[in-house]
Amino acid sequence: MSADQQPDVILVGYGRSWLPHVRRLWGDVRVLFVVEPTVARAWRVREYLAADWPQHELYELDYRRPLAADLFHLWHPDLRPGAVVPIDDTGVVFAARLSERLGIPGAGSSPAAILADKWRLRQLADAVGVGAPQWRVARSVADAVAFAEQVGGEVVVKPSARAGSSGVEIVADPADIPAAWDRLTRGLPDQGVGRPEPETYLVERRVVGAQYSTNTLVVDGEVRFENVTGAQVSRGRHPVPLTHVVAPDLPPTLSAELRDQSRQLIAATGFRTGFVHIEWIVENGTPQLIEGAGRLPGGLMVLLIGHAHLVDTMAEYLAAMAGQPVAPVGPRPPVRAAVGMTKDVPPGQVTAVTGVEAARSRPGVLEVAVLVAEGDQVHELVSLSHVAARVAAVGETVEQASRAAGEALAAVEITTRPVEEVEAGT
Repeated sequence: MSADQQPDVILVGYGRSWLPHVRRLWGDVRVLFVVEPTVARAWRVREYLAADWPQHELYELDYRRPLAADLFHLWHPDLRPGAVVPIDDTGVVFAARLSERLGIPGAGSSPAAILADKWRLRQLADAVGVGAPQWRVARSVADAVAFAEQVGGEVVVKPSARAGSSGVEIVADPADIPAAWDRLTRGLPDQGVGRPEPETYLVERRVVGAQYSTNTLVVDGEVRFENVTGAQVSRGRHPVPLTHVVAPDLPPTLSAELRDQSRQLIAATGFRTGFVHIEWIVENGTPQLIEGAGRLPGGLMVLLIGHAHLVDTMAEYLAAMAGQPVAPVGPRPPVRAAVGMTKDVPPGQVTAVTGVEAARSRPGVLEVAVLVAEGDQVHELVSLSHVAARVAAVGETVEQASRAAGEALAAVEITTRPVEEVEAGT
């Protein structure tokens, strides 16, 4: 990579929505996308950049392999970007380590690795007294069955280092664990990237209660911004988040408890600079840790949080990652409500998508994101990678924002045909 080709920003992972943000905030900087080869091919990243953003560059790298960031740094000793930013969960550890090697702001490789691994995070939570469900590492189906019989009631089996609810399953009866274990360990046919190897699996007591996430911007180990967002997940054995709510009327004591627990956990990891997203279930008034990540919250949550708090969340985050000043906002509540919803679409091949522009034009609607097109296949919603469409809306109250989001979601029609019919040619 020659001196005149040096990128100003490295984005680890891939997401088309990032380039407009980078351009809005930093102008015509050059961006280097570091993307796993399978993802680059699946999303035709090289063709997209050549057609629409030719000034930017793609570097294909299996960046989850050991020493990937260190080798990348040694291969490109003259690389001097202003920021290294992870786009999704898969790139968090690589971005943190590369930032260390370059001497620029980042999470820190050890904190990033802890947050990316539920097993490590649970061990740390136990050590500092942060509440979490009773859990254990399951090295075999027999381990999982023994734990379920010990605790009684429903349990959750999950991989330690995947994201987006992938592989997470609620099991009501120990007799059903062998089948759930088989699904958990079988593989990732629709994720676009392979699972991390070797995988570790957890089994935990299922906790029941209201779900929340804390979303915290940290700069040099100090909190600059905090948010608490409510969540509702799908029913059934796969708990996939369907609705997110940023509510101005969240009880202050609950908000303070969640933020305090989050701060304690973040401090325990030693996290330096970036966003930390932590998910909780409040059972009988007590927050219970579910999982975390050293990145921005996913989906449309950044949009919801920014519009509810009247903060340019993306601008503050990118400024922090570039070492620019970020003023502390303090623990102020949102000034209005914002709601995000996910559309329930029957599995099958998409035959038509209509109503998108009508949905976008409705009052209060912030965004309508349709992630499928005619000819694509919609899968059963067992992880966030299978979401077909989302909407985000804002209002003075949660009721107003929910109504706006619900009406927009209803306006979007995604028609599918069962795959069996397509294959049979009927």
